[in-house]
Amino acid sequence: MSRTPRTLVRALSAGSAAGLLAISLSACGGSEASSVASDCKPAHADLKTITQGELTVASYDYAPATILNGDNVTGMEGDLIGEIAKLECLKVTVSTSGGAGAVIPSVQSKRVDIGSGNWLRTKERLKIVYLSTPLWSDPQAIVSTKGLTSDDLEGKKVGSVAGNLWNDSMQKWLGDNFKIYQDDESIYADLKAGRIDALVASAASANYRFKDAPIEGATVIDVKPNPKVPQFAGVGQVMLPSSLDNEALGKALDEDIQKLRENGTIKKILEKYGVDPKVGEPGTPTEL
Repeated sequence: MSRTPRTLVRALSAGSAAGLLAISLSACGGSEASSVASDCKPAHADLKTITQGELTVASYDYAPATILNGDNVTGMEGDLIGEIAKLECLKVTVSTSGGAGAVIPSVQSKRVDIGSGNWLRTKERLKIVYLSTPLWSDPQAIVSTKGLTSDDLEGKKVGSVAGNLWNDSMQKWLGDNFKIYQDDESIYADLKAGRIDALVASAASANYRFKDAPIEGATVIDVKPNPKVPQFAGVGQVMLPSSLDNEALGKALDEDIQKLRENGTIKKILEKYGVDPKVGEPGTPTEL
């Protein structure tokens, strides 16, 4: 998710009060937990994590990036993290309390090793967490039932989920016509009911959602550069954030991700979730 640090810090205070809900998973994924094989040889032998033998991940439900289902976490990133865990002989433990707002702060405060949930590489995040090499690119889109583009939003009622990078710019541009939501369910319900004219979201997330929960007449149109919203100037690159104090883990993630790209694993994961595998070649790392 393309979240701003300020919003995330606010959200952590609420999330931490409830405590962290941990879901232990095997390194192989799936709902049947199993221990890591005793003869497993990690790709990085000296790798240190918060809990020895485990990779602790902060995540939330954001299909198709992350899909929470009982004691299982799948989705594009969930599957990829499982593959990374296999390479490093680690069991995956997922912390879900606090939702999206708790992910980056949990990484910063070393409650977890990495974060997950469609986090983009940005200049602001570069200051507070280690940004892994890109997993894939993630075009943002205007979702509406009127075929609106990013040039058609003047005077329209537009929604966005809390913490998205473009929220401040769009608030200044659209004023009271811009509404911030706390979750996807509410924003898509308002779009369907006609209470808003459009929403801004990940193109992959919107397209995936409409497979099972279509909205009649809805279109998903990639954003175009717009001087009112500088964040629309480039396509975001998704990453896995980790602590700046554990650079070895960040470097290991970079190497593991590259290996999984080269051996075709990332391509297969994207295809599994109906995403164009071309986005799995995001090019040189950049920051929005």
